[in-house]
Amino acid sequence: MLKRIQLSFLRSGFQLKLFAIFTLLTTLLTILYLGLYISNEIREHQHFLREQVHLQALHLGESIRLTLYAEDRGALQQFAETAAHAPEMRAVEIFAKDGRMLASFRHPGLRPETYLIQDTVEVRSDPLISNGLALNENQNPKGALIGTIRMERGTGDLLRLIRRVVLVSSSIAVCFWVACTSLGYLILKRVTRSFKTLLQGIQALRDGDLTTRIEIEADDESGMAACAINNLALALHQRNQENSRLQEERLEIERQMHHAQKLESLGVMAGGIAHDFNNLLQSILGNMEIASLELDPGTRPHKFIAEAISSSKHAAHLSGLMLTYAGKGFVSKKSLDLNELVRDSFDMIRTVAASTVTMELCLSNNLPAIMAGESQILQVVMNLITNAVESIKEHPGFTRITTGAQNCDKTALDASLLDAKPAPGRFVFFEVSDSGCGMSKETLSRLFDPFFTTKSTGRGLGMSAVLGIVRSHEGALFVESEPGMGTTIRVLFPVSESLQGGMAPPPQLAELPENRLSGLALVVDDEKTVLKVCAKIVRLFGFRVITANDGADAVSRFSEHADEIAVVLMDLSMPNMDGVAAMNQIYSIRPGAKVILSSGFSEDELAKRITDQPPAGFIVKPYTISNLEKEIRRILLAG
Repeated sequence: MLKRIQLSFLRSGFQLKLFAIFTLLTTLLTILYLGLYISNEIREHQHFLREQVHLQALHLGESIRLTLYAEDRGALQQFAETAAHAPEMRAVEIFAKDGRMLASFRHPGLRPETYLIQDTVEVRSDPLISNGLALNENQNPKGALIGTIRMERGTGDLLRLIRRVVLVSSSIAVCFWVACTSLGYLILKRVTRSFKTLLQGIQALRDGDLTTRIEIEADDESGMAACAINNLALALHQRNQENSRLQEERLEIERQMHHAQKLESLGVMAGGIAHDFNNLLQSILGNMEIASLELDPGTRPHKFIAEAISSSKHAAHLSGLMLTYAGKGFVSKKSLDLNELVRDSFDMIRTVAASTVTMELCLSNNLPAIMAGESQILQVVMNLITNAVESIKEHPGFTRITTGAQNCDKTALDASLLDAKPAPGRFVFFEVSDSGCGMSKETLSRLFDPFFTTKSTGRGLGMSAVLGIVRSHEGALFVESEPGMGTTIRVLFPVSESLQGGMAPPPQLAELPENRLSGLALVVDDEKTVLKVCAKIVRLFGFRVITANDGADAVSRFSEHADEIAVVLMDLSMPNMDGVAAMNQIYSIRPGAKVILSSGFSEDELAKRITDQPPAGFIVKPYTISNLEKEIRRILLAG
């Protein structure tokens, strides 16, 4: 008997589901049919009224053709008033062909309506008469334009009809829905509350709502099912939270890897270009310095060569910047006065800034010195000031440059845009604020991406270089910007412990050493032009020179003259055998050999590649005659 009751309950529940689906479909179909029926009725009546107004306008045009041609305003006014007495007609206006209003009648005191039916009809002369009067001209099959008629009809009757249709249709729909509900009530005797609650919980779970819990009212089968569903929802909610966290971490790691790959690609490209460029500059600079030695100081050719040497050193400086961004450049750090660099850059940019830009300079007095590379810091200053000035376009604006010193704790430095946060301490800051166009969140997120730029002529490397330079100086970088509100960028550099500042002395032209050196020197380079000019320079010092074009050749030549060679000048990057491998082979032949490695890369980059005995000296390409002579004398005097 109990089993029969349970089966009957299950059958009732199944019937309830079928009835609910049937009722839902019936309701949807009824609403759909009702909507379609009402929409169709509205469209048909609107179309009928538009056609009616159009026909009335055409009929009036046929009636007043001669009167309109004669421009009899009185007769036209009567026609307009007569036509305006049609049902729901609000206004009738008659115009001449040149747009002059000849007659107008508008019912006074009518309530304004939001929806009106308007129609404008052209009144033309009889085509036969018009074409007969112009036999030698192009015939117009429609006749000549006499004037126009504009009618305006209200929709009060249409609205009343729509309300009636909606009322009748809705009444029928309600009756149908009530009949279905009543029929369902007769079919379904009772609905258990617990089972309904269970179905609602299952539906919430299907809809993705994992936070809703089913209220358990009893310990029967439905209660146990509700408890199981609650446990399932809890487990799924915890899993979704964990998946979301893992997804966010994965996306962040992918973004960092993508950014690092872009920076690495740019660094490889910049390093390769700069390495080849340095070899060319070494040949150019060396030959021009040798040529300057052959000329008397003060002569015009000597002056021209001096200017060319200065330009070559500027080119070498640019090549060094590329290597610095690639992480392989030689950065000569010294104690710098940031105010002096900012003041020079400010004066330079102010001369070319637009007249609409007001530039303000706020420099702090007694600013502590920083230990930094002068050219790199100058590049940061120039890039930030230039970007601020260029962000102010048509409307007048200001650019404010500020320097100062501040103490920063870990909390303040954690807001830096650099991944590596500097240690807390005292910093010198350089801040640039402008009232320009500002940046959106999307632009801010890509601000330091290589090759990303918002300028039509930009290359997208300026801010990437700023980021690399600040990172190499263990500084911090902060950016605040909103579209239309301007931008503020603050850069922090650690305060230098050294109090010695000042600019480096200007480069001098080469001079032959007073005490000439002697002995045999081995010069090694895979570039023929560089090898040739370096051999000439070393000969100027008083050495006899033998050459080699790669590392293997250098080891062979050194083994032949191991006891005679006083110094070895060797390039770092060469085919077959690089400079480090060749140096190790030379040390195995004679441990006390004097080897100078030359490269466009930094000494820190060289240290990563050397695991055994280091070279006696190191010199950065492109080098001058005086720098090479000083390095050779230093290692020889060191014993």
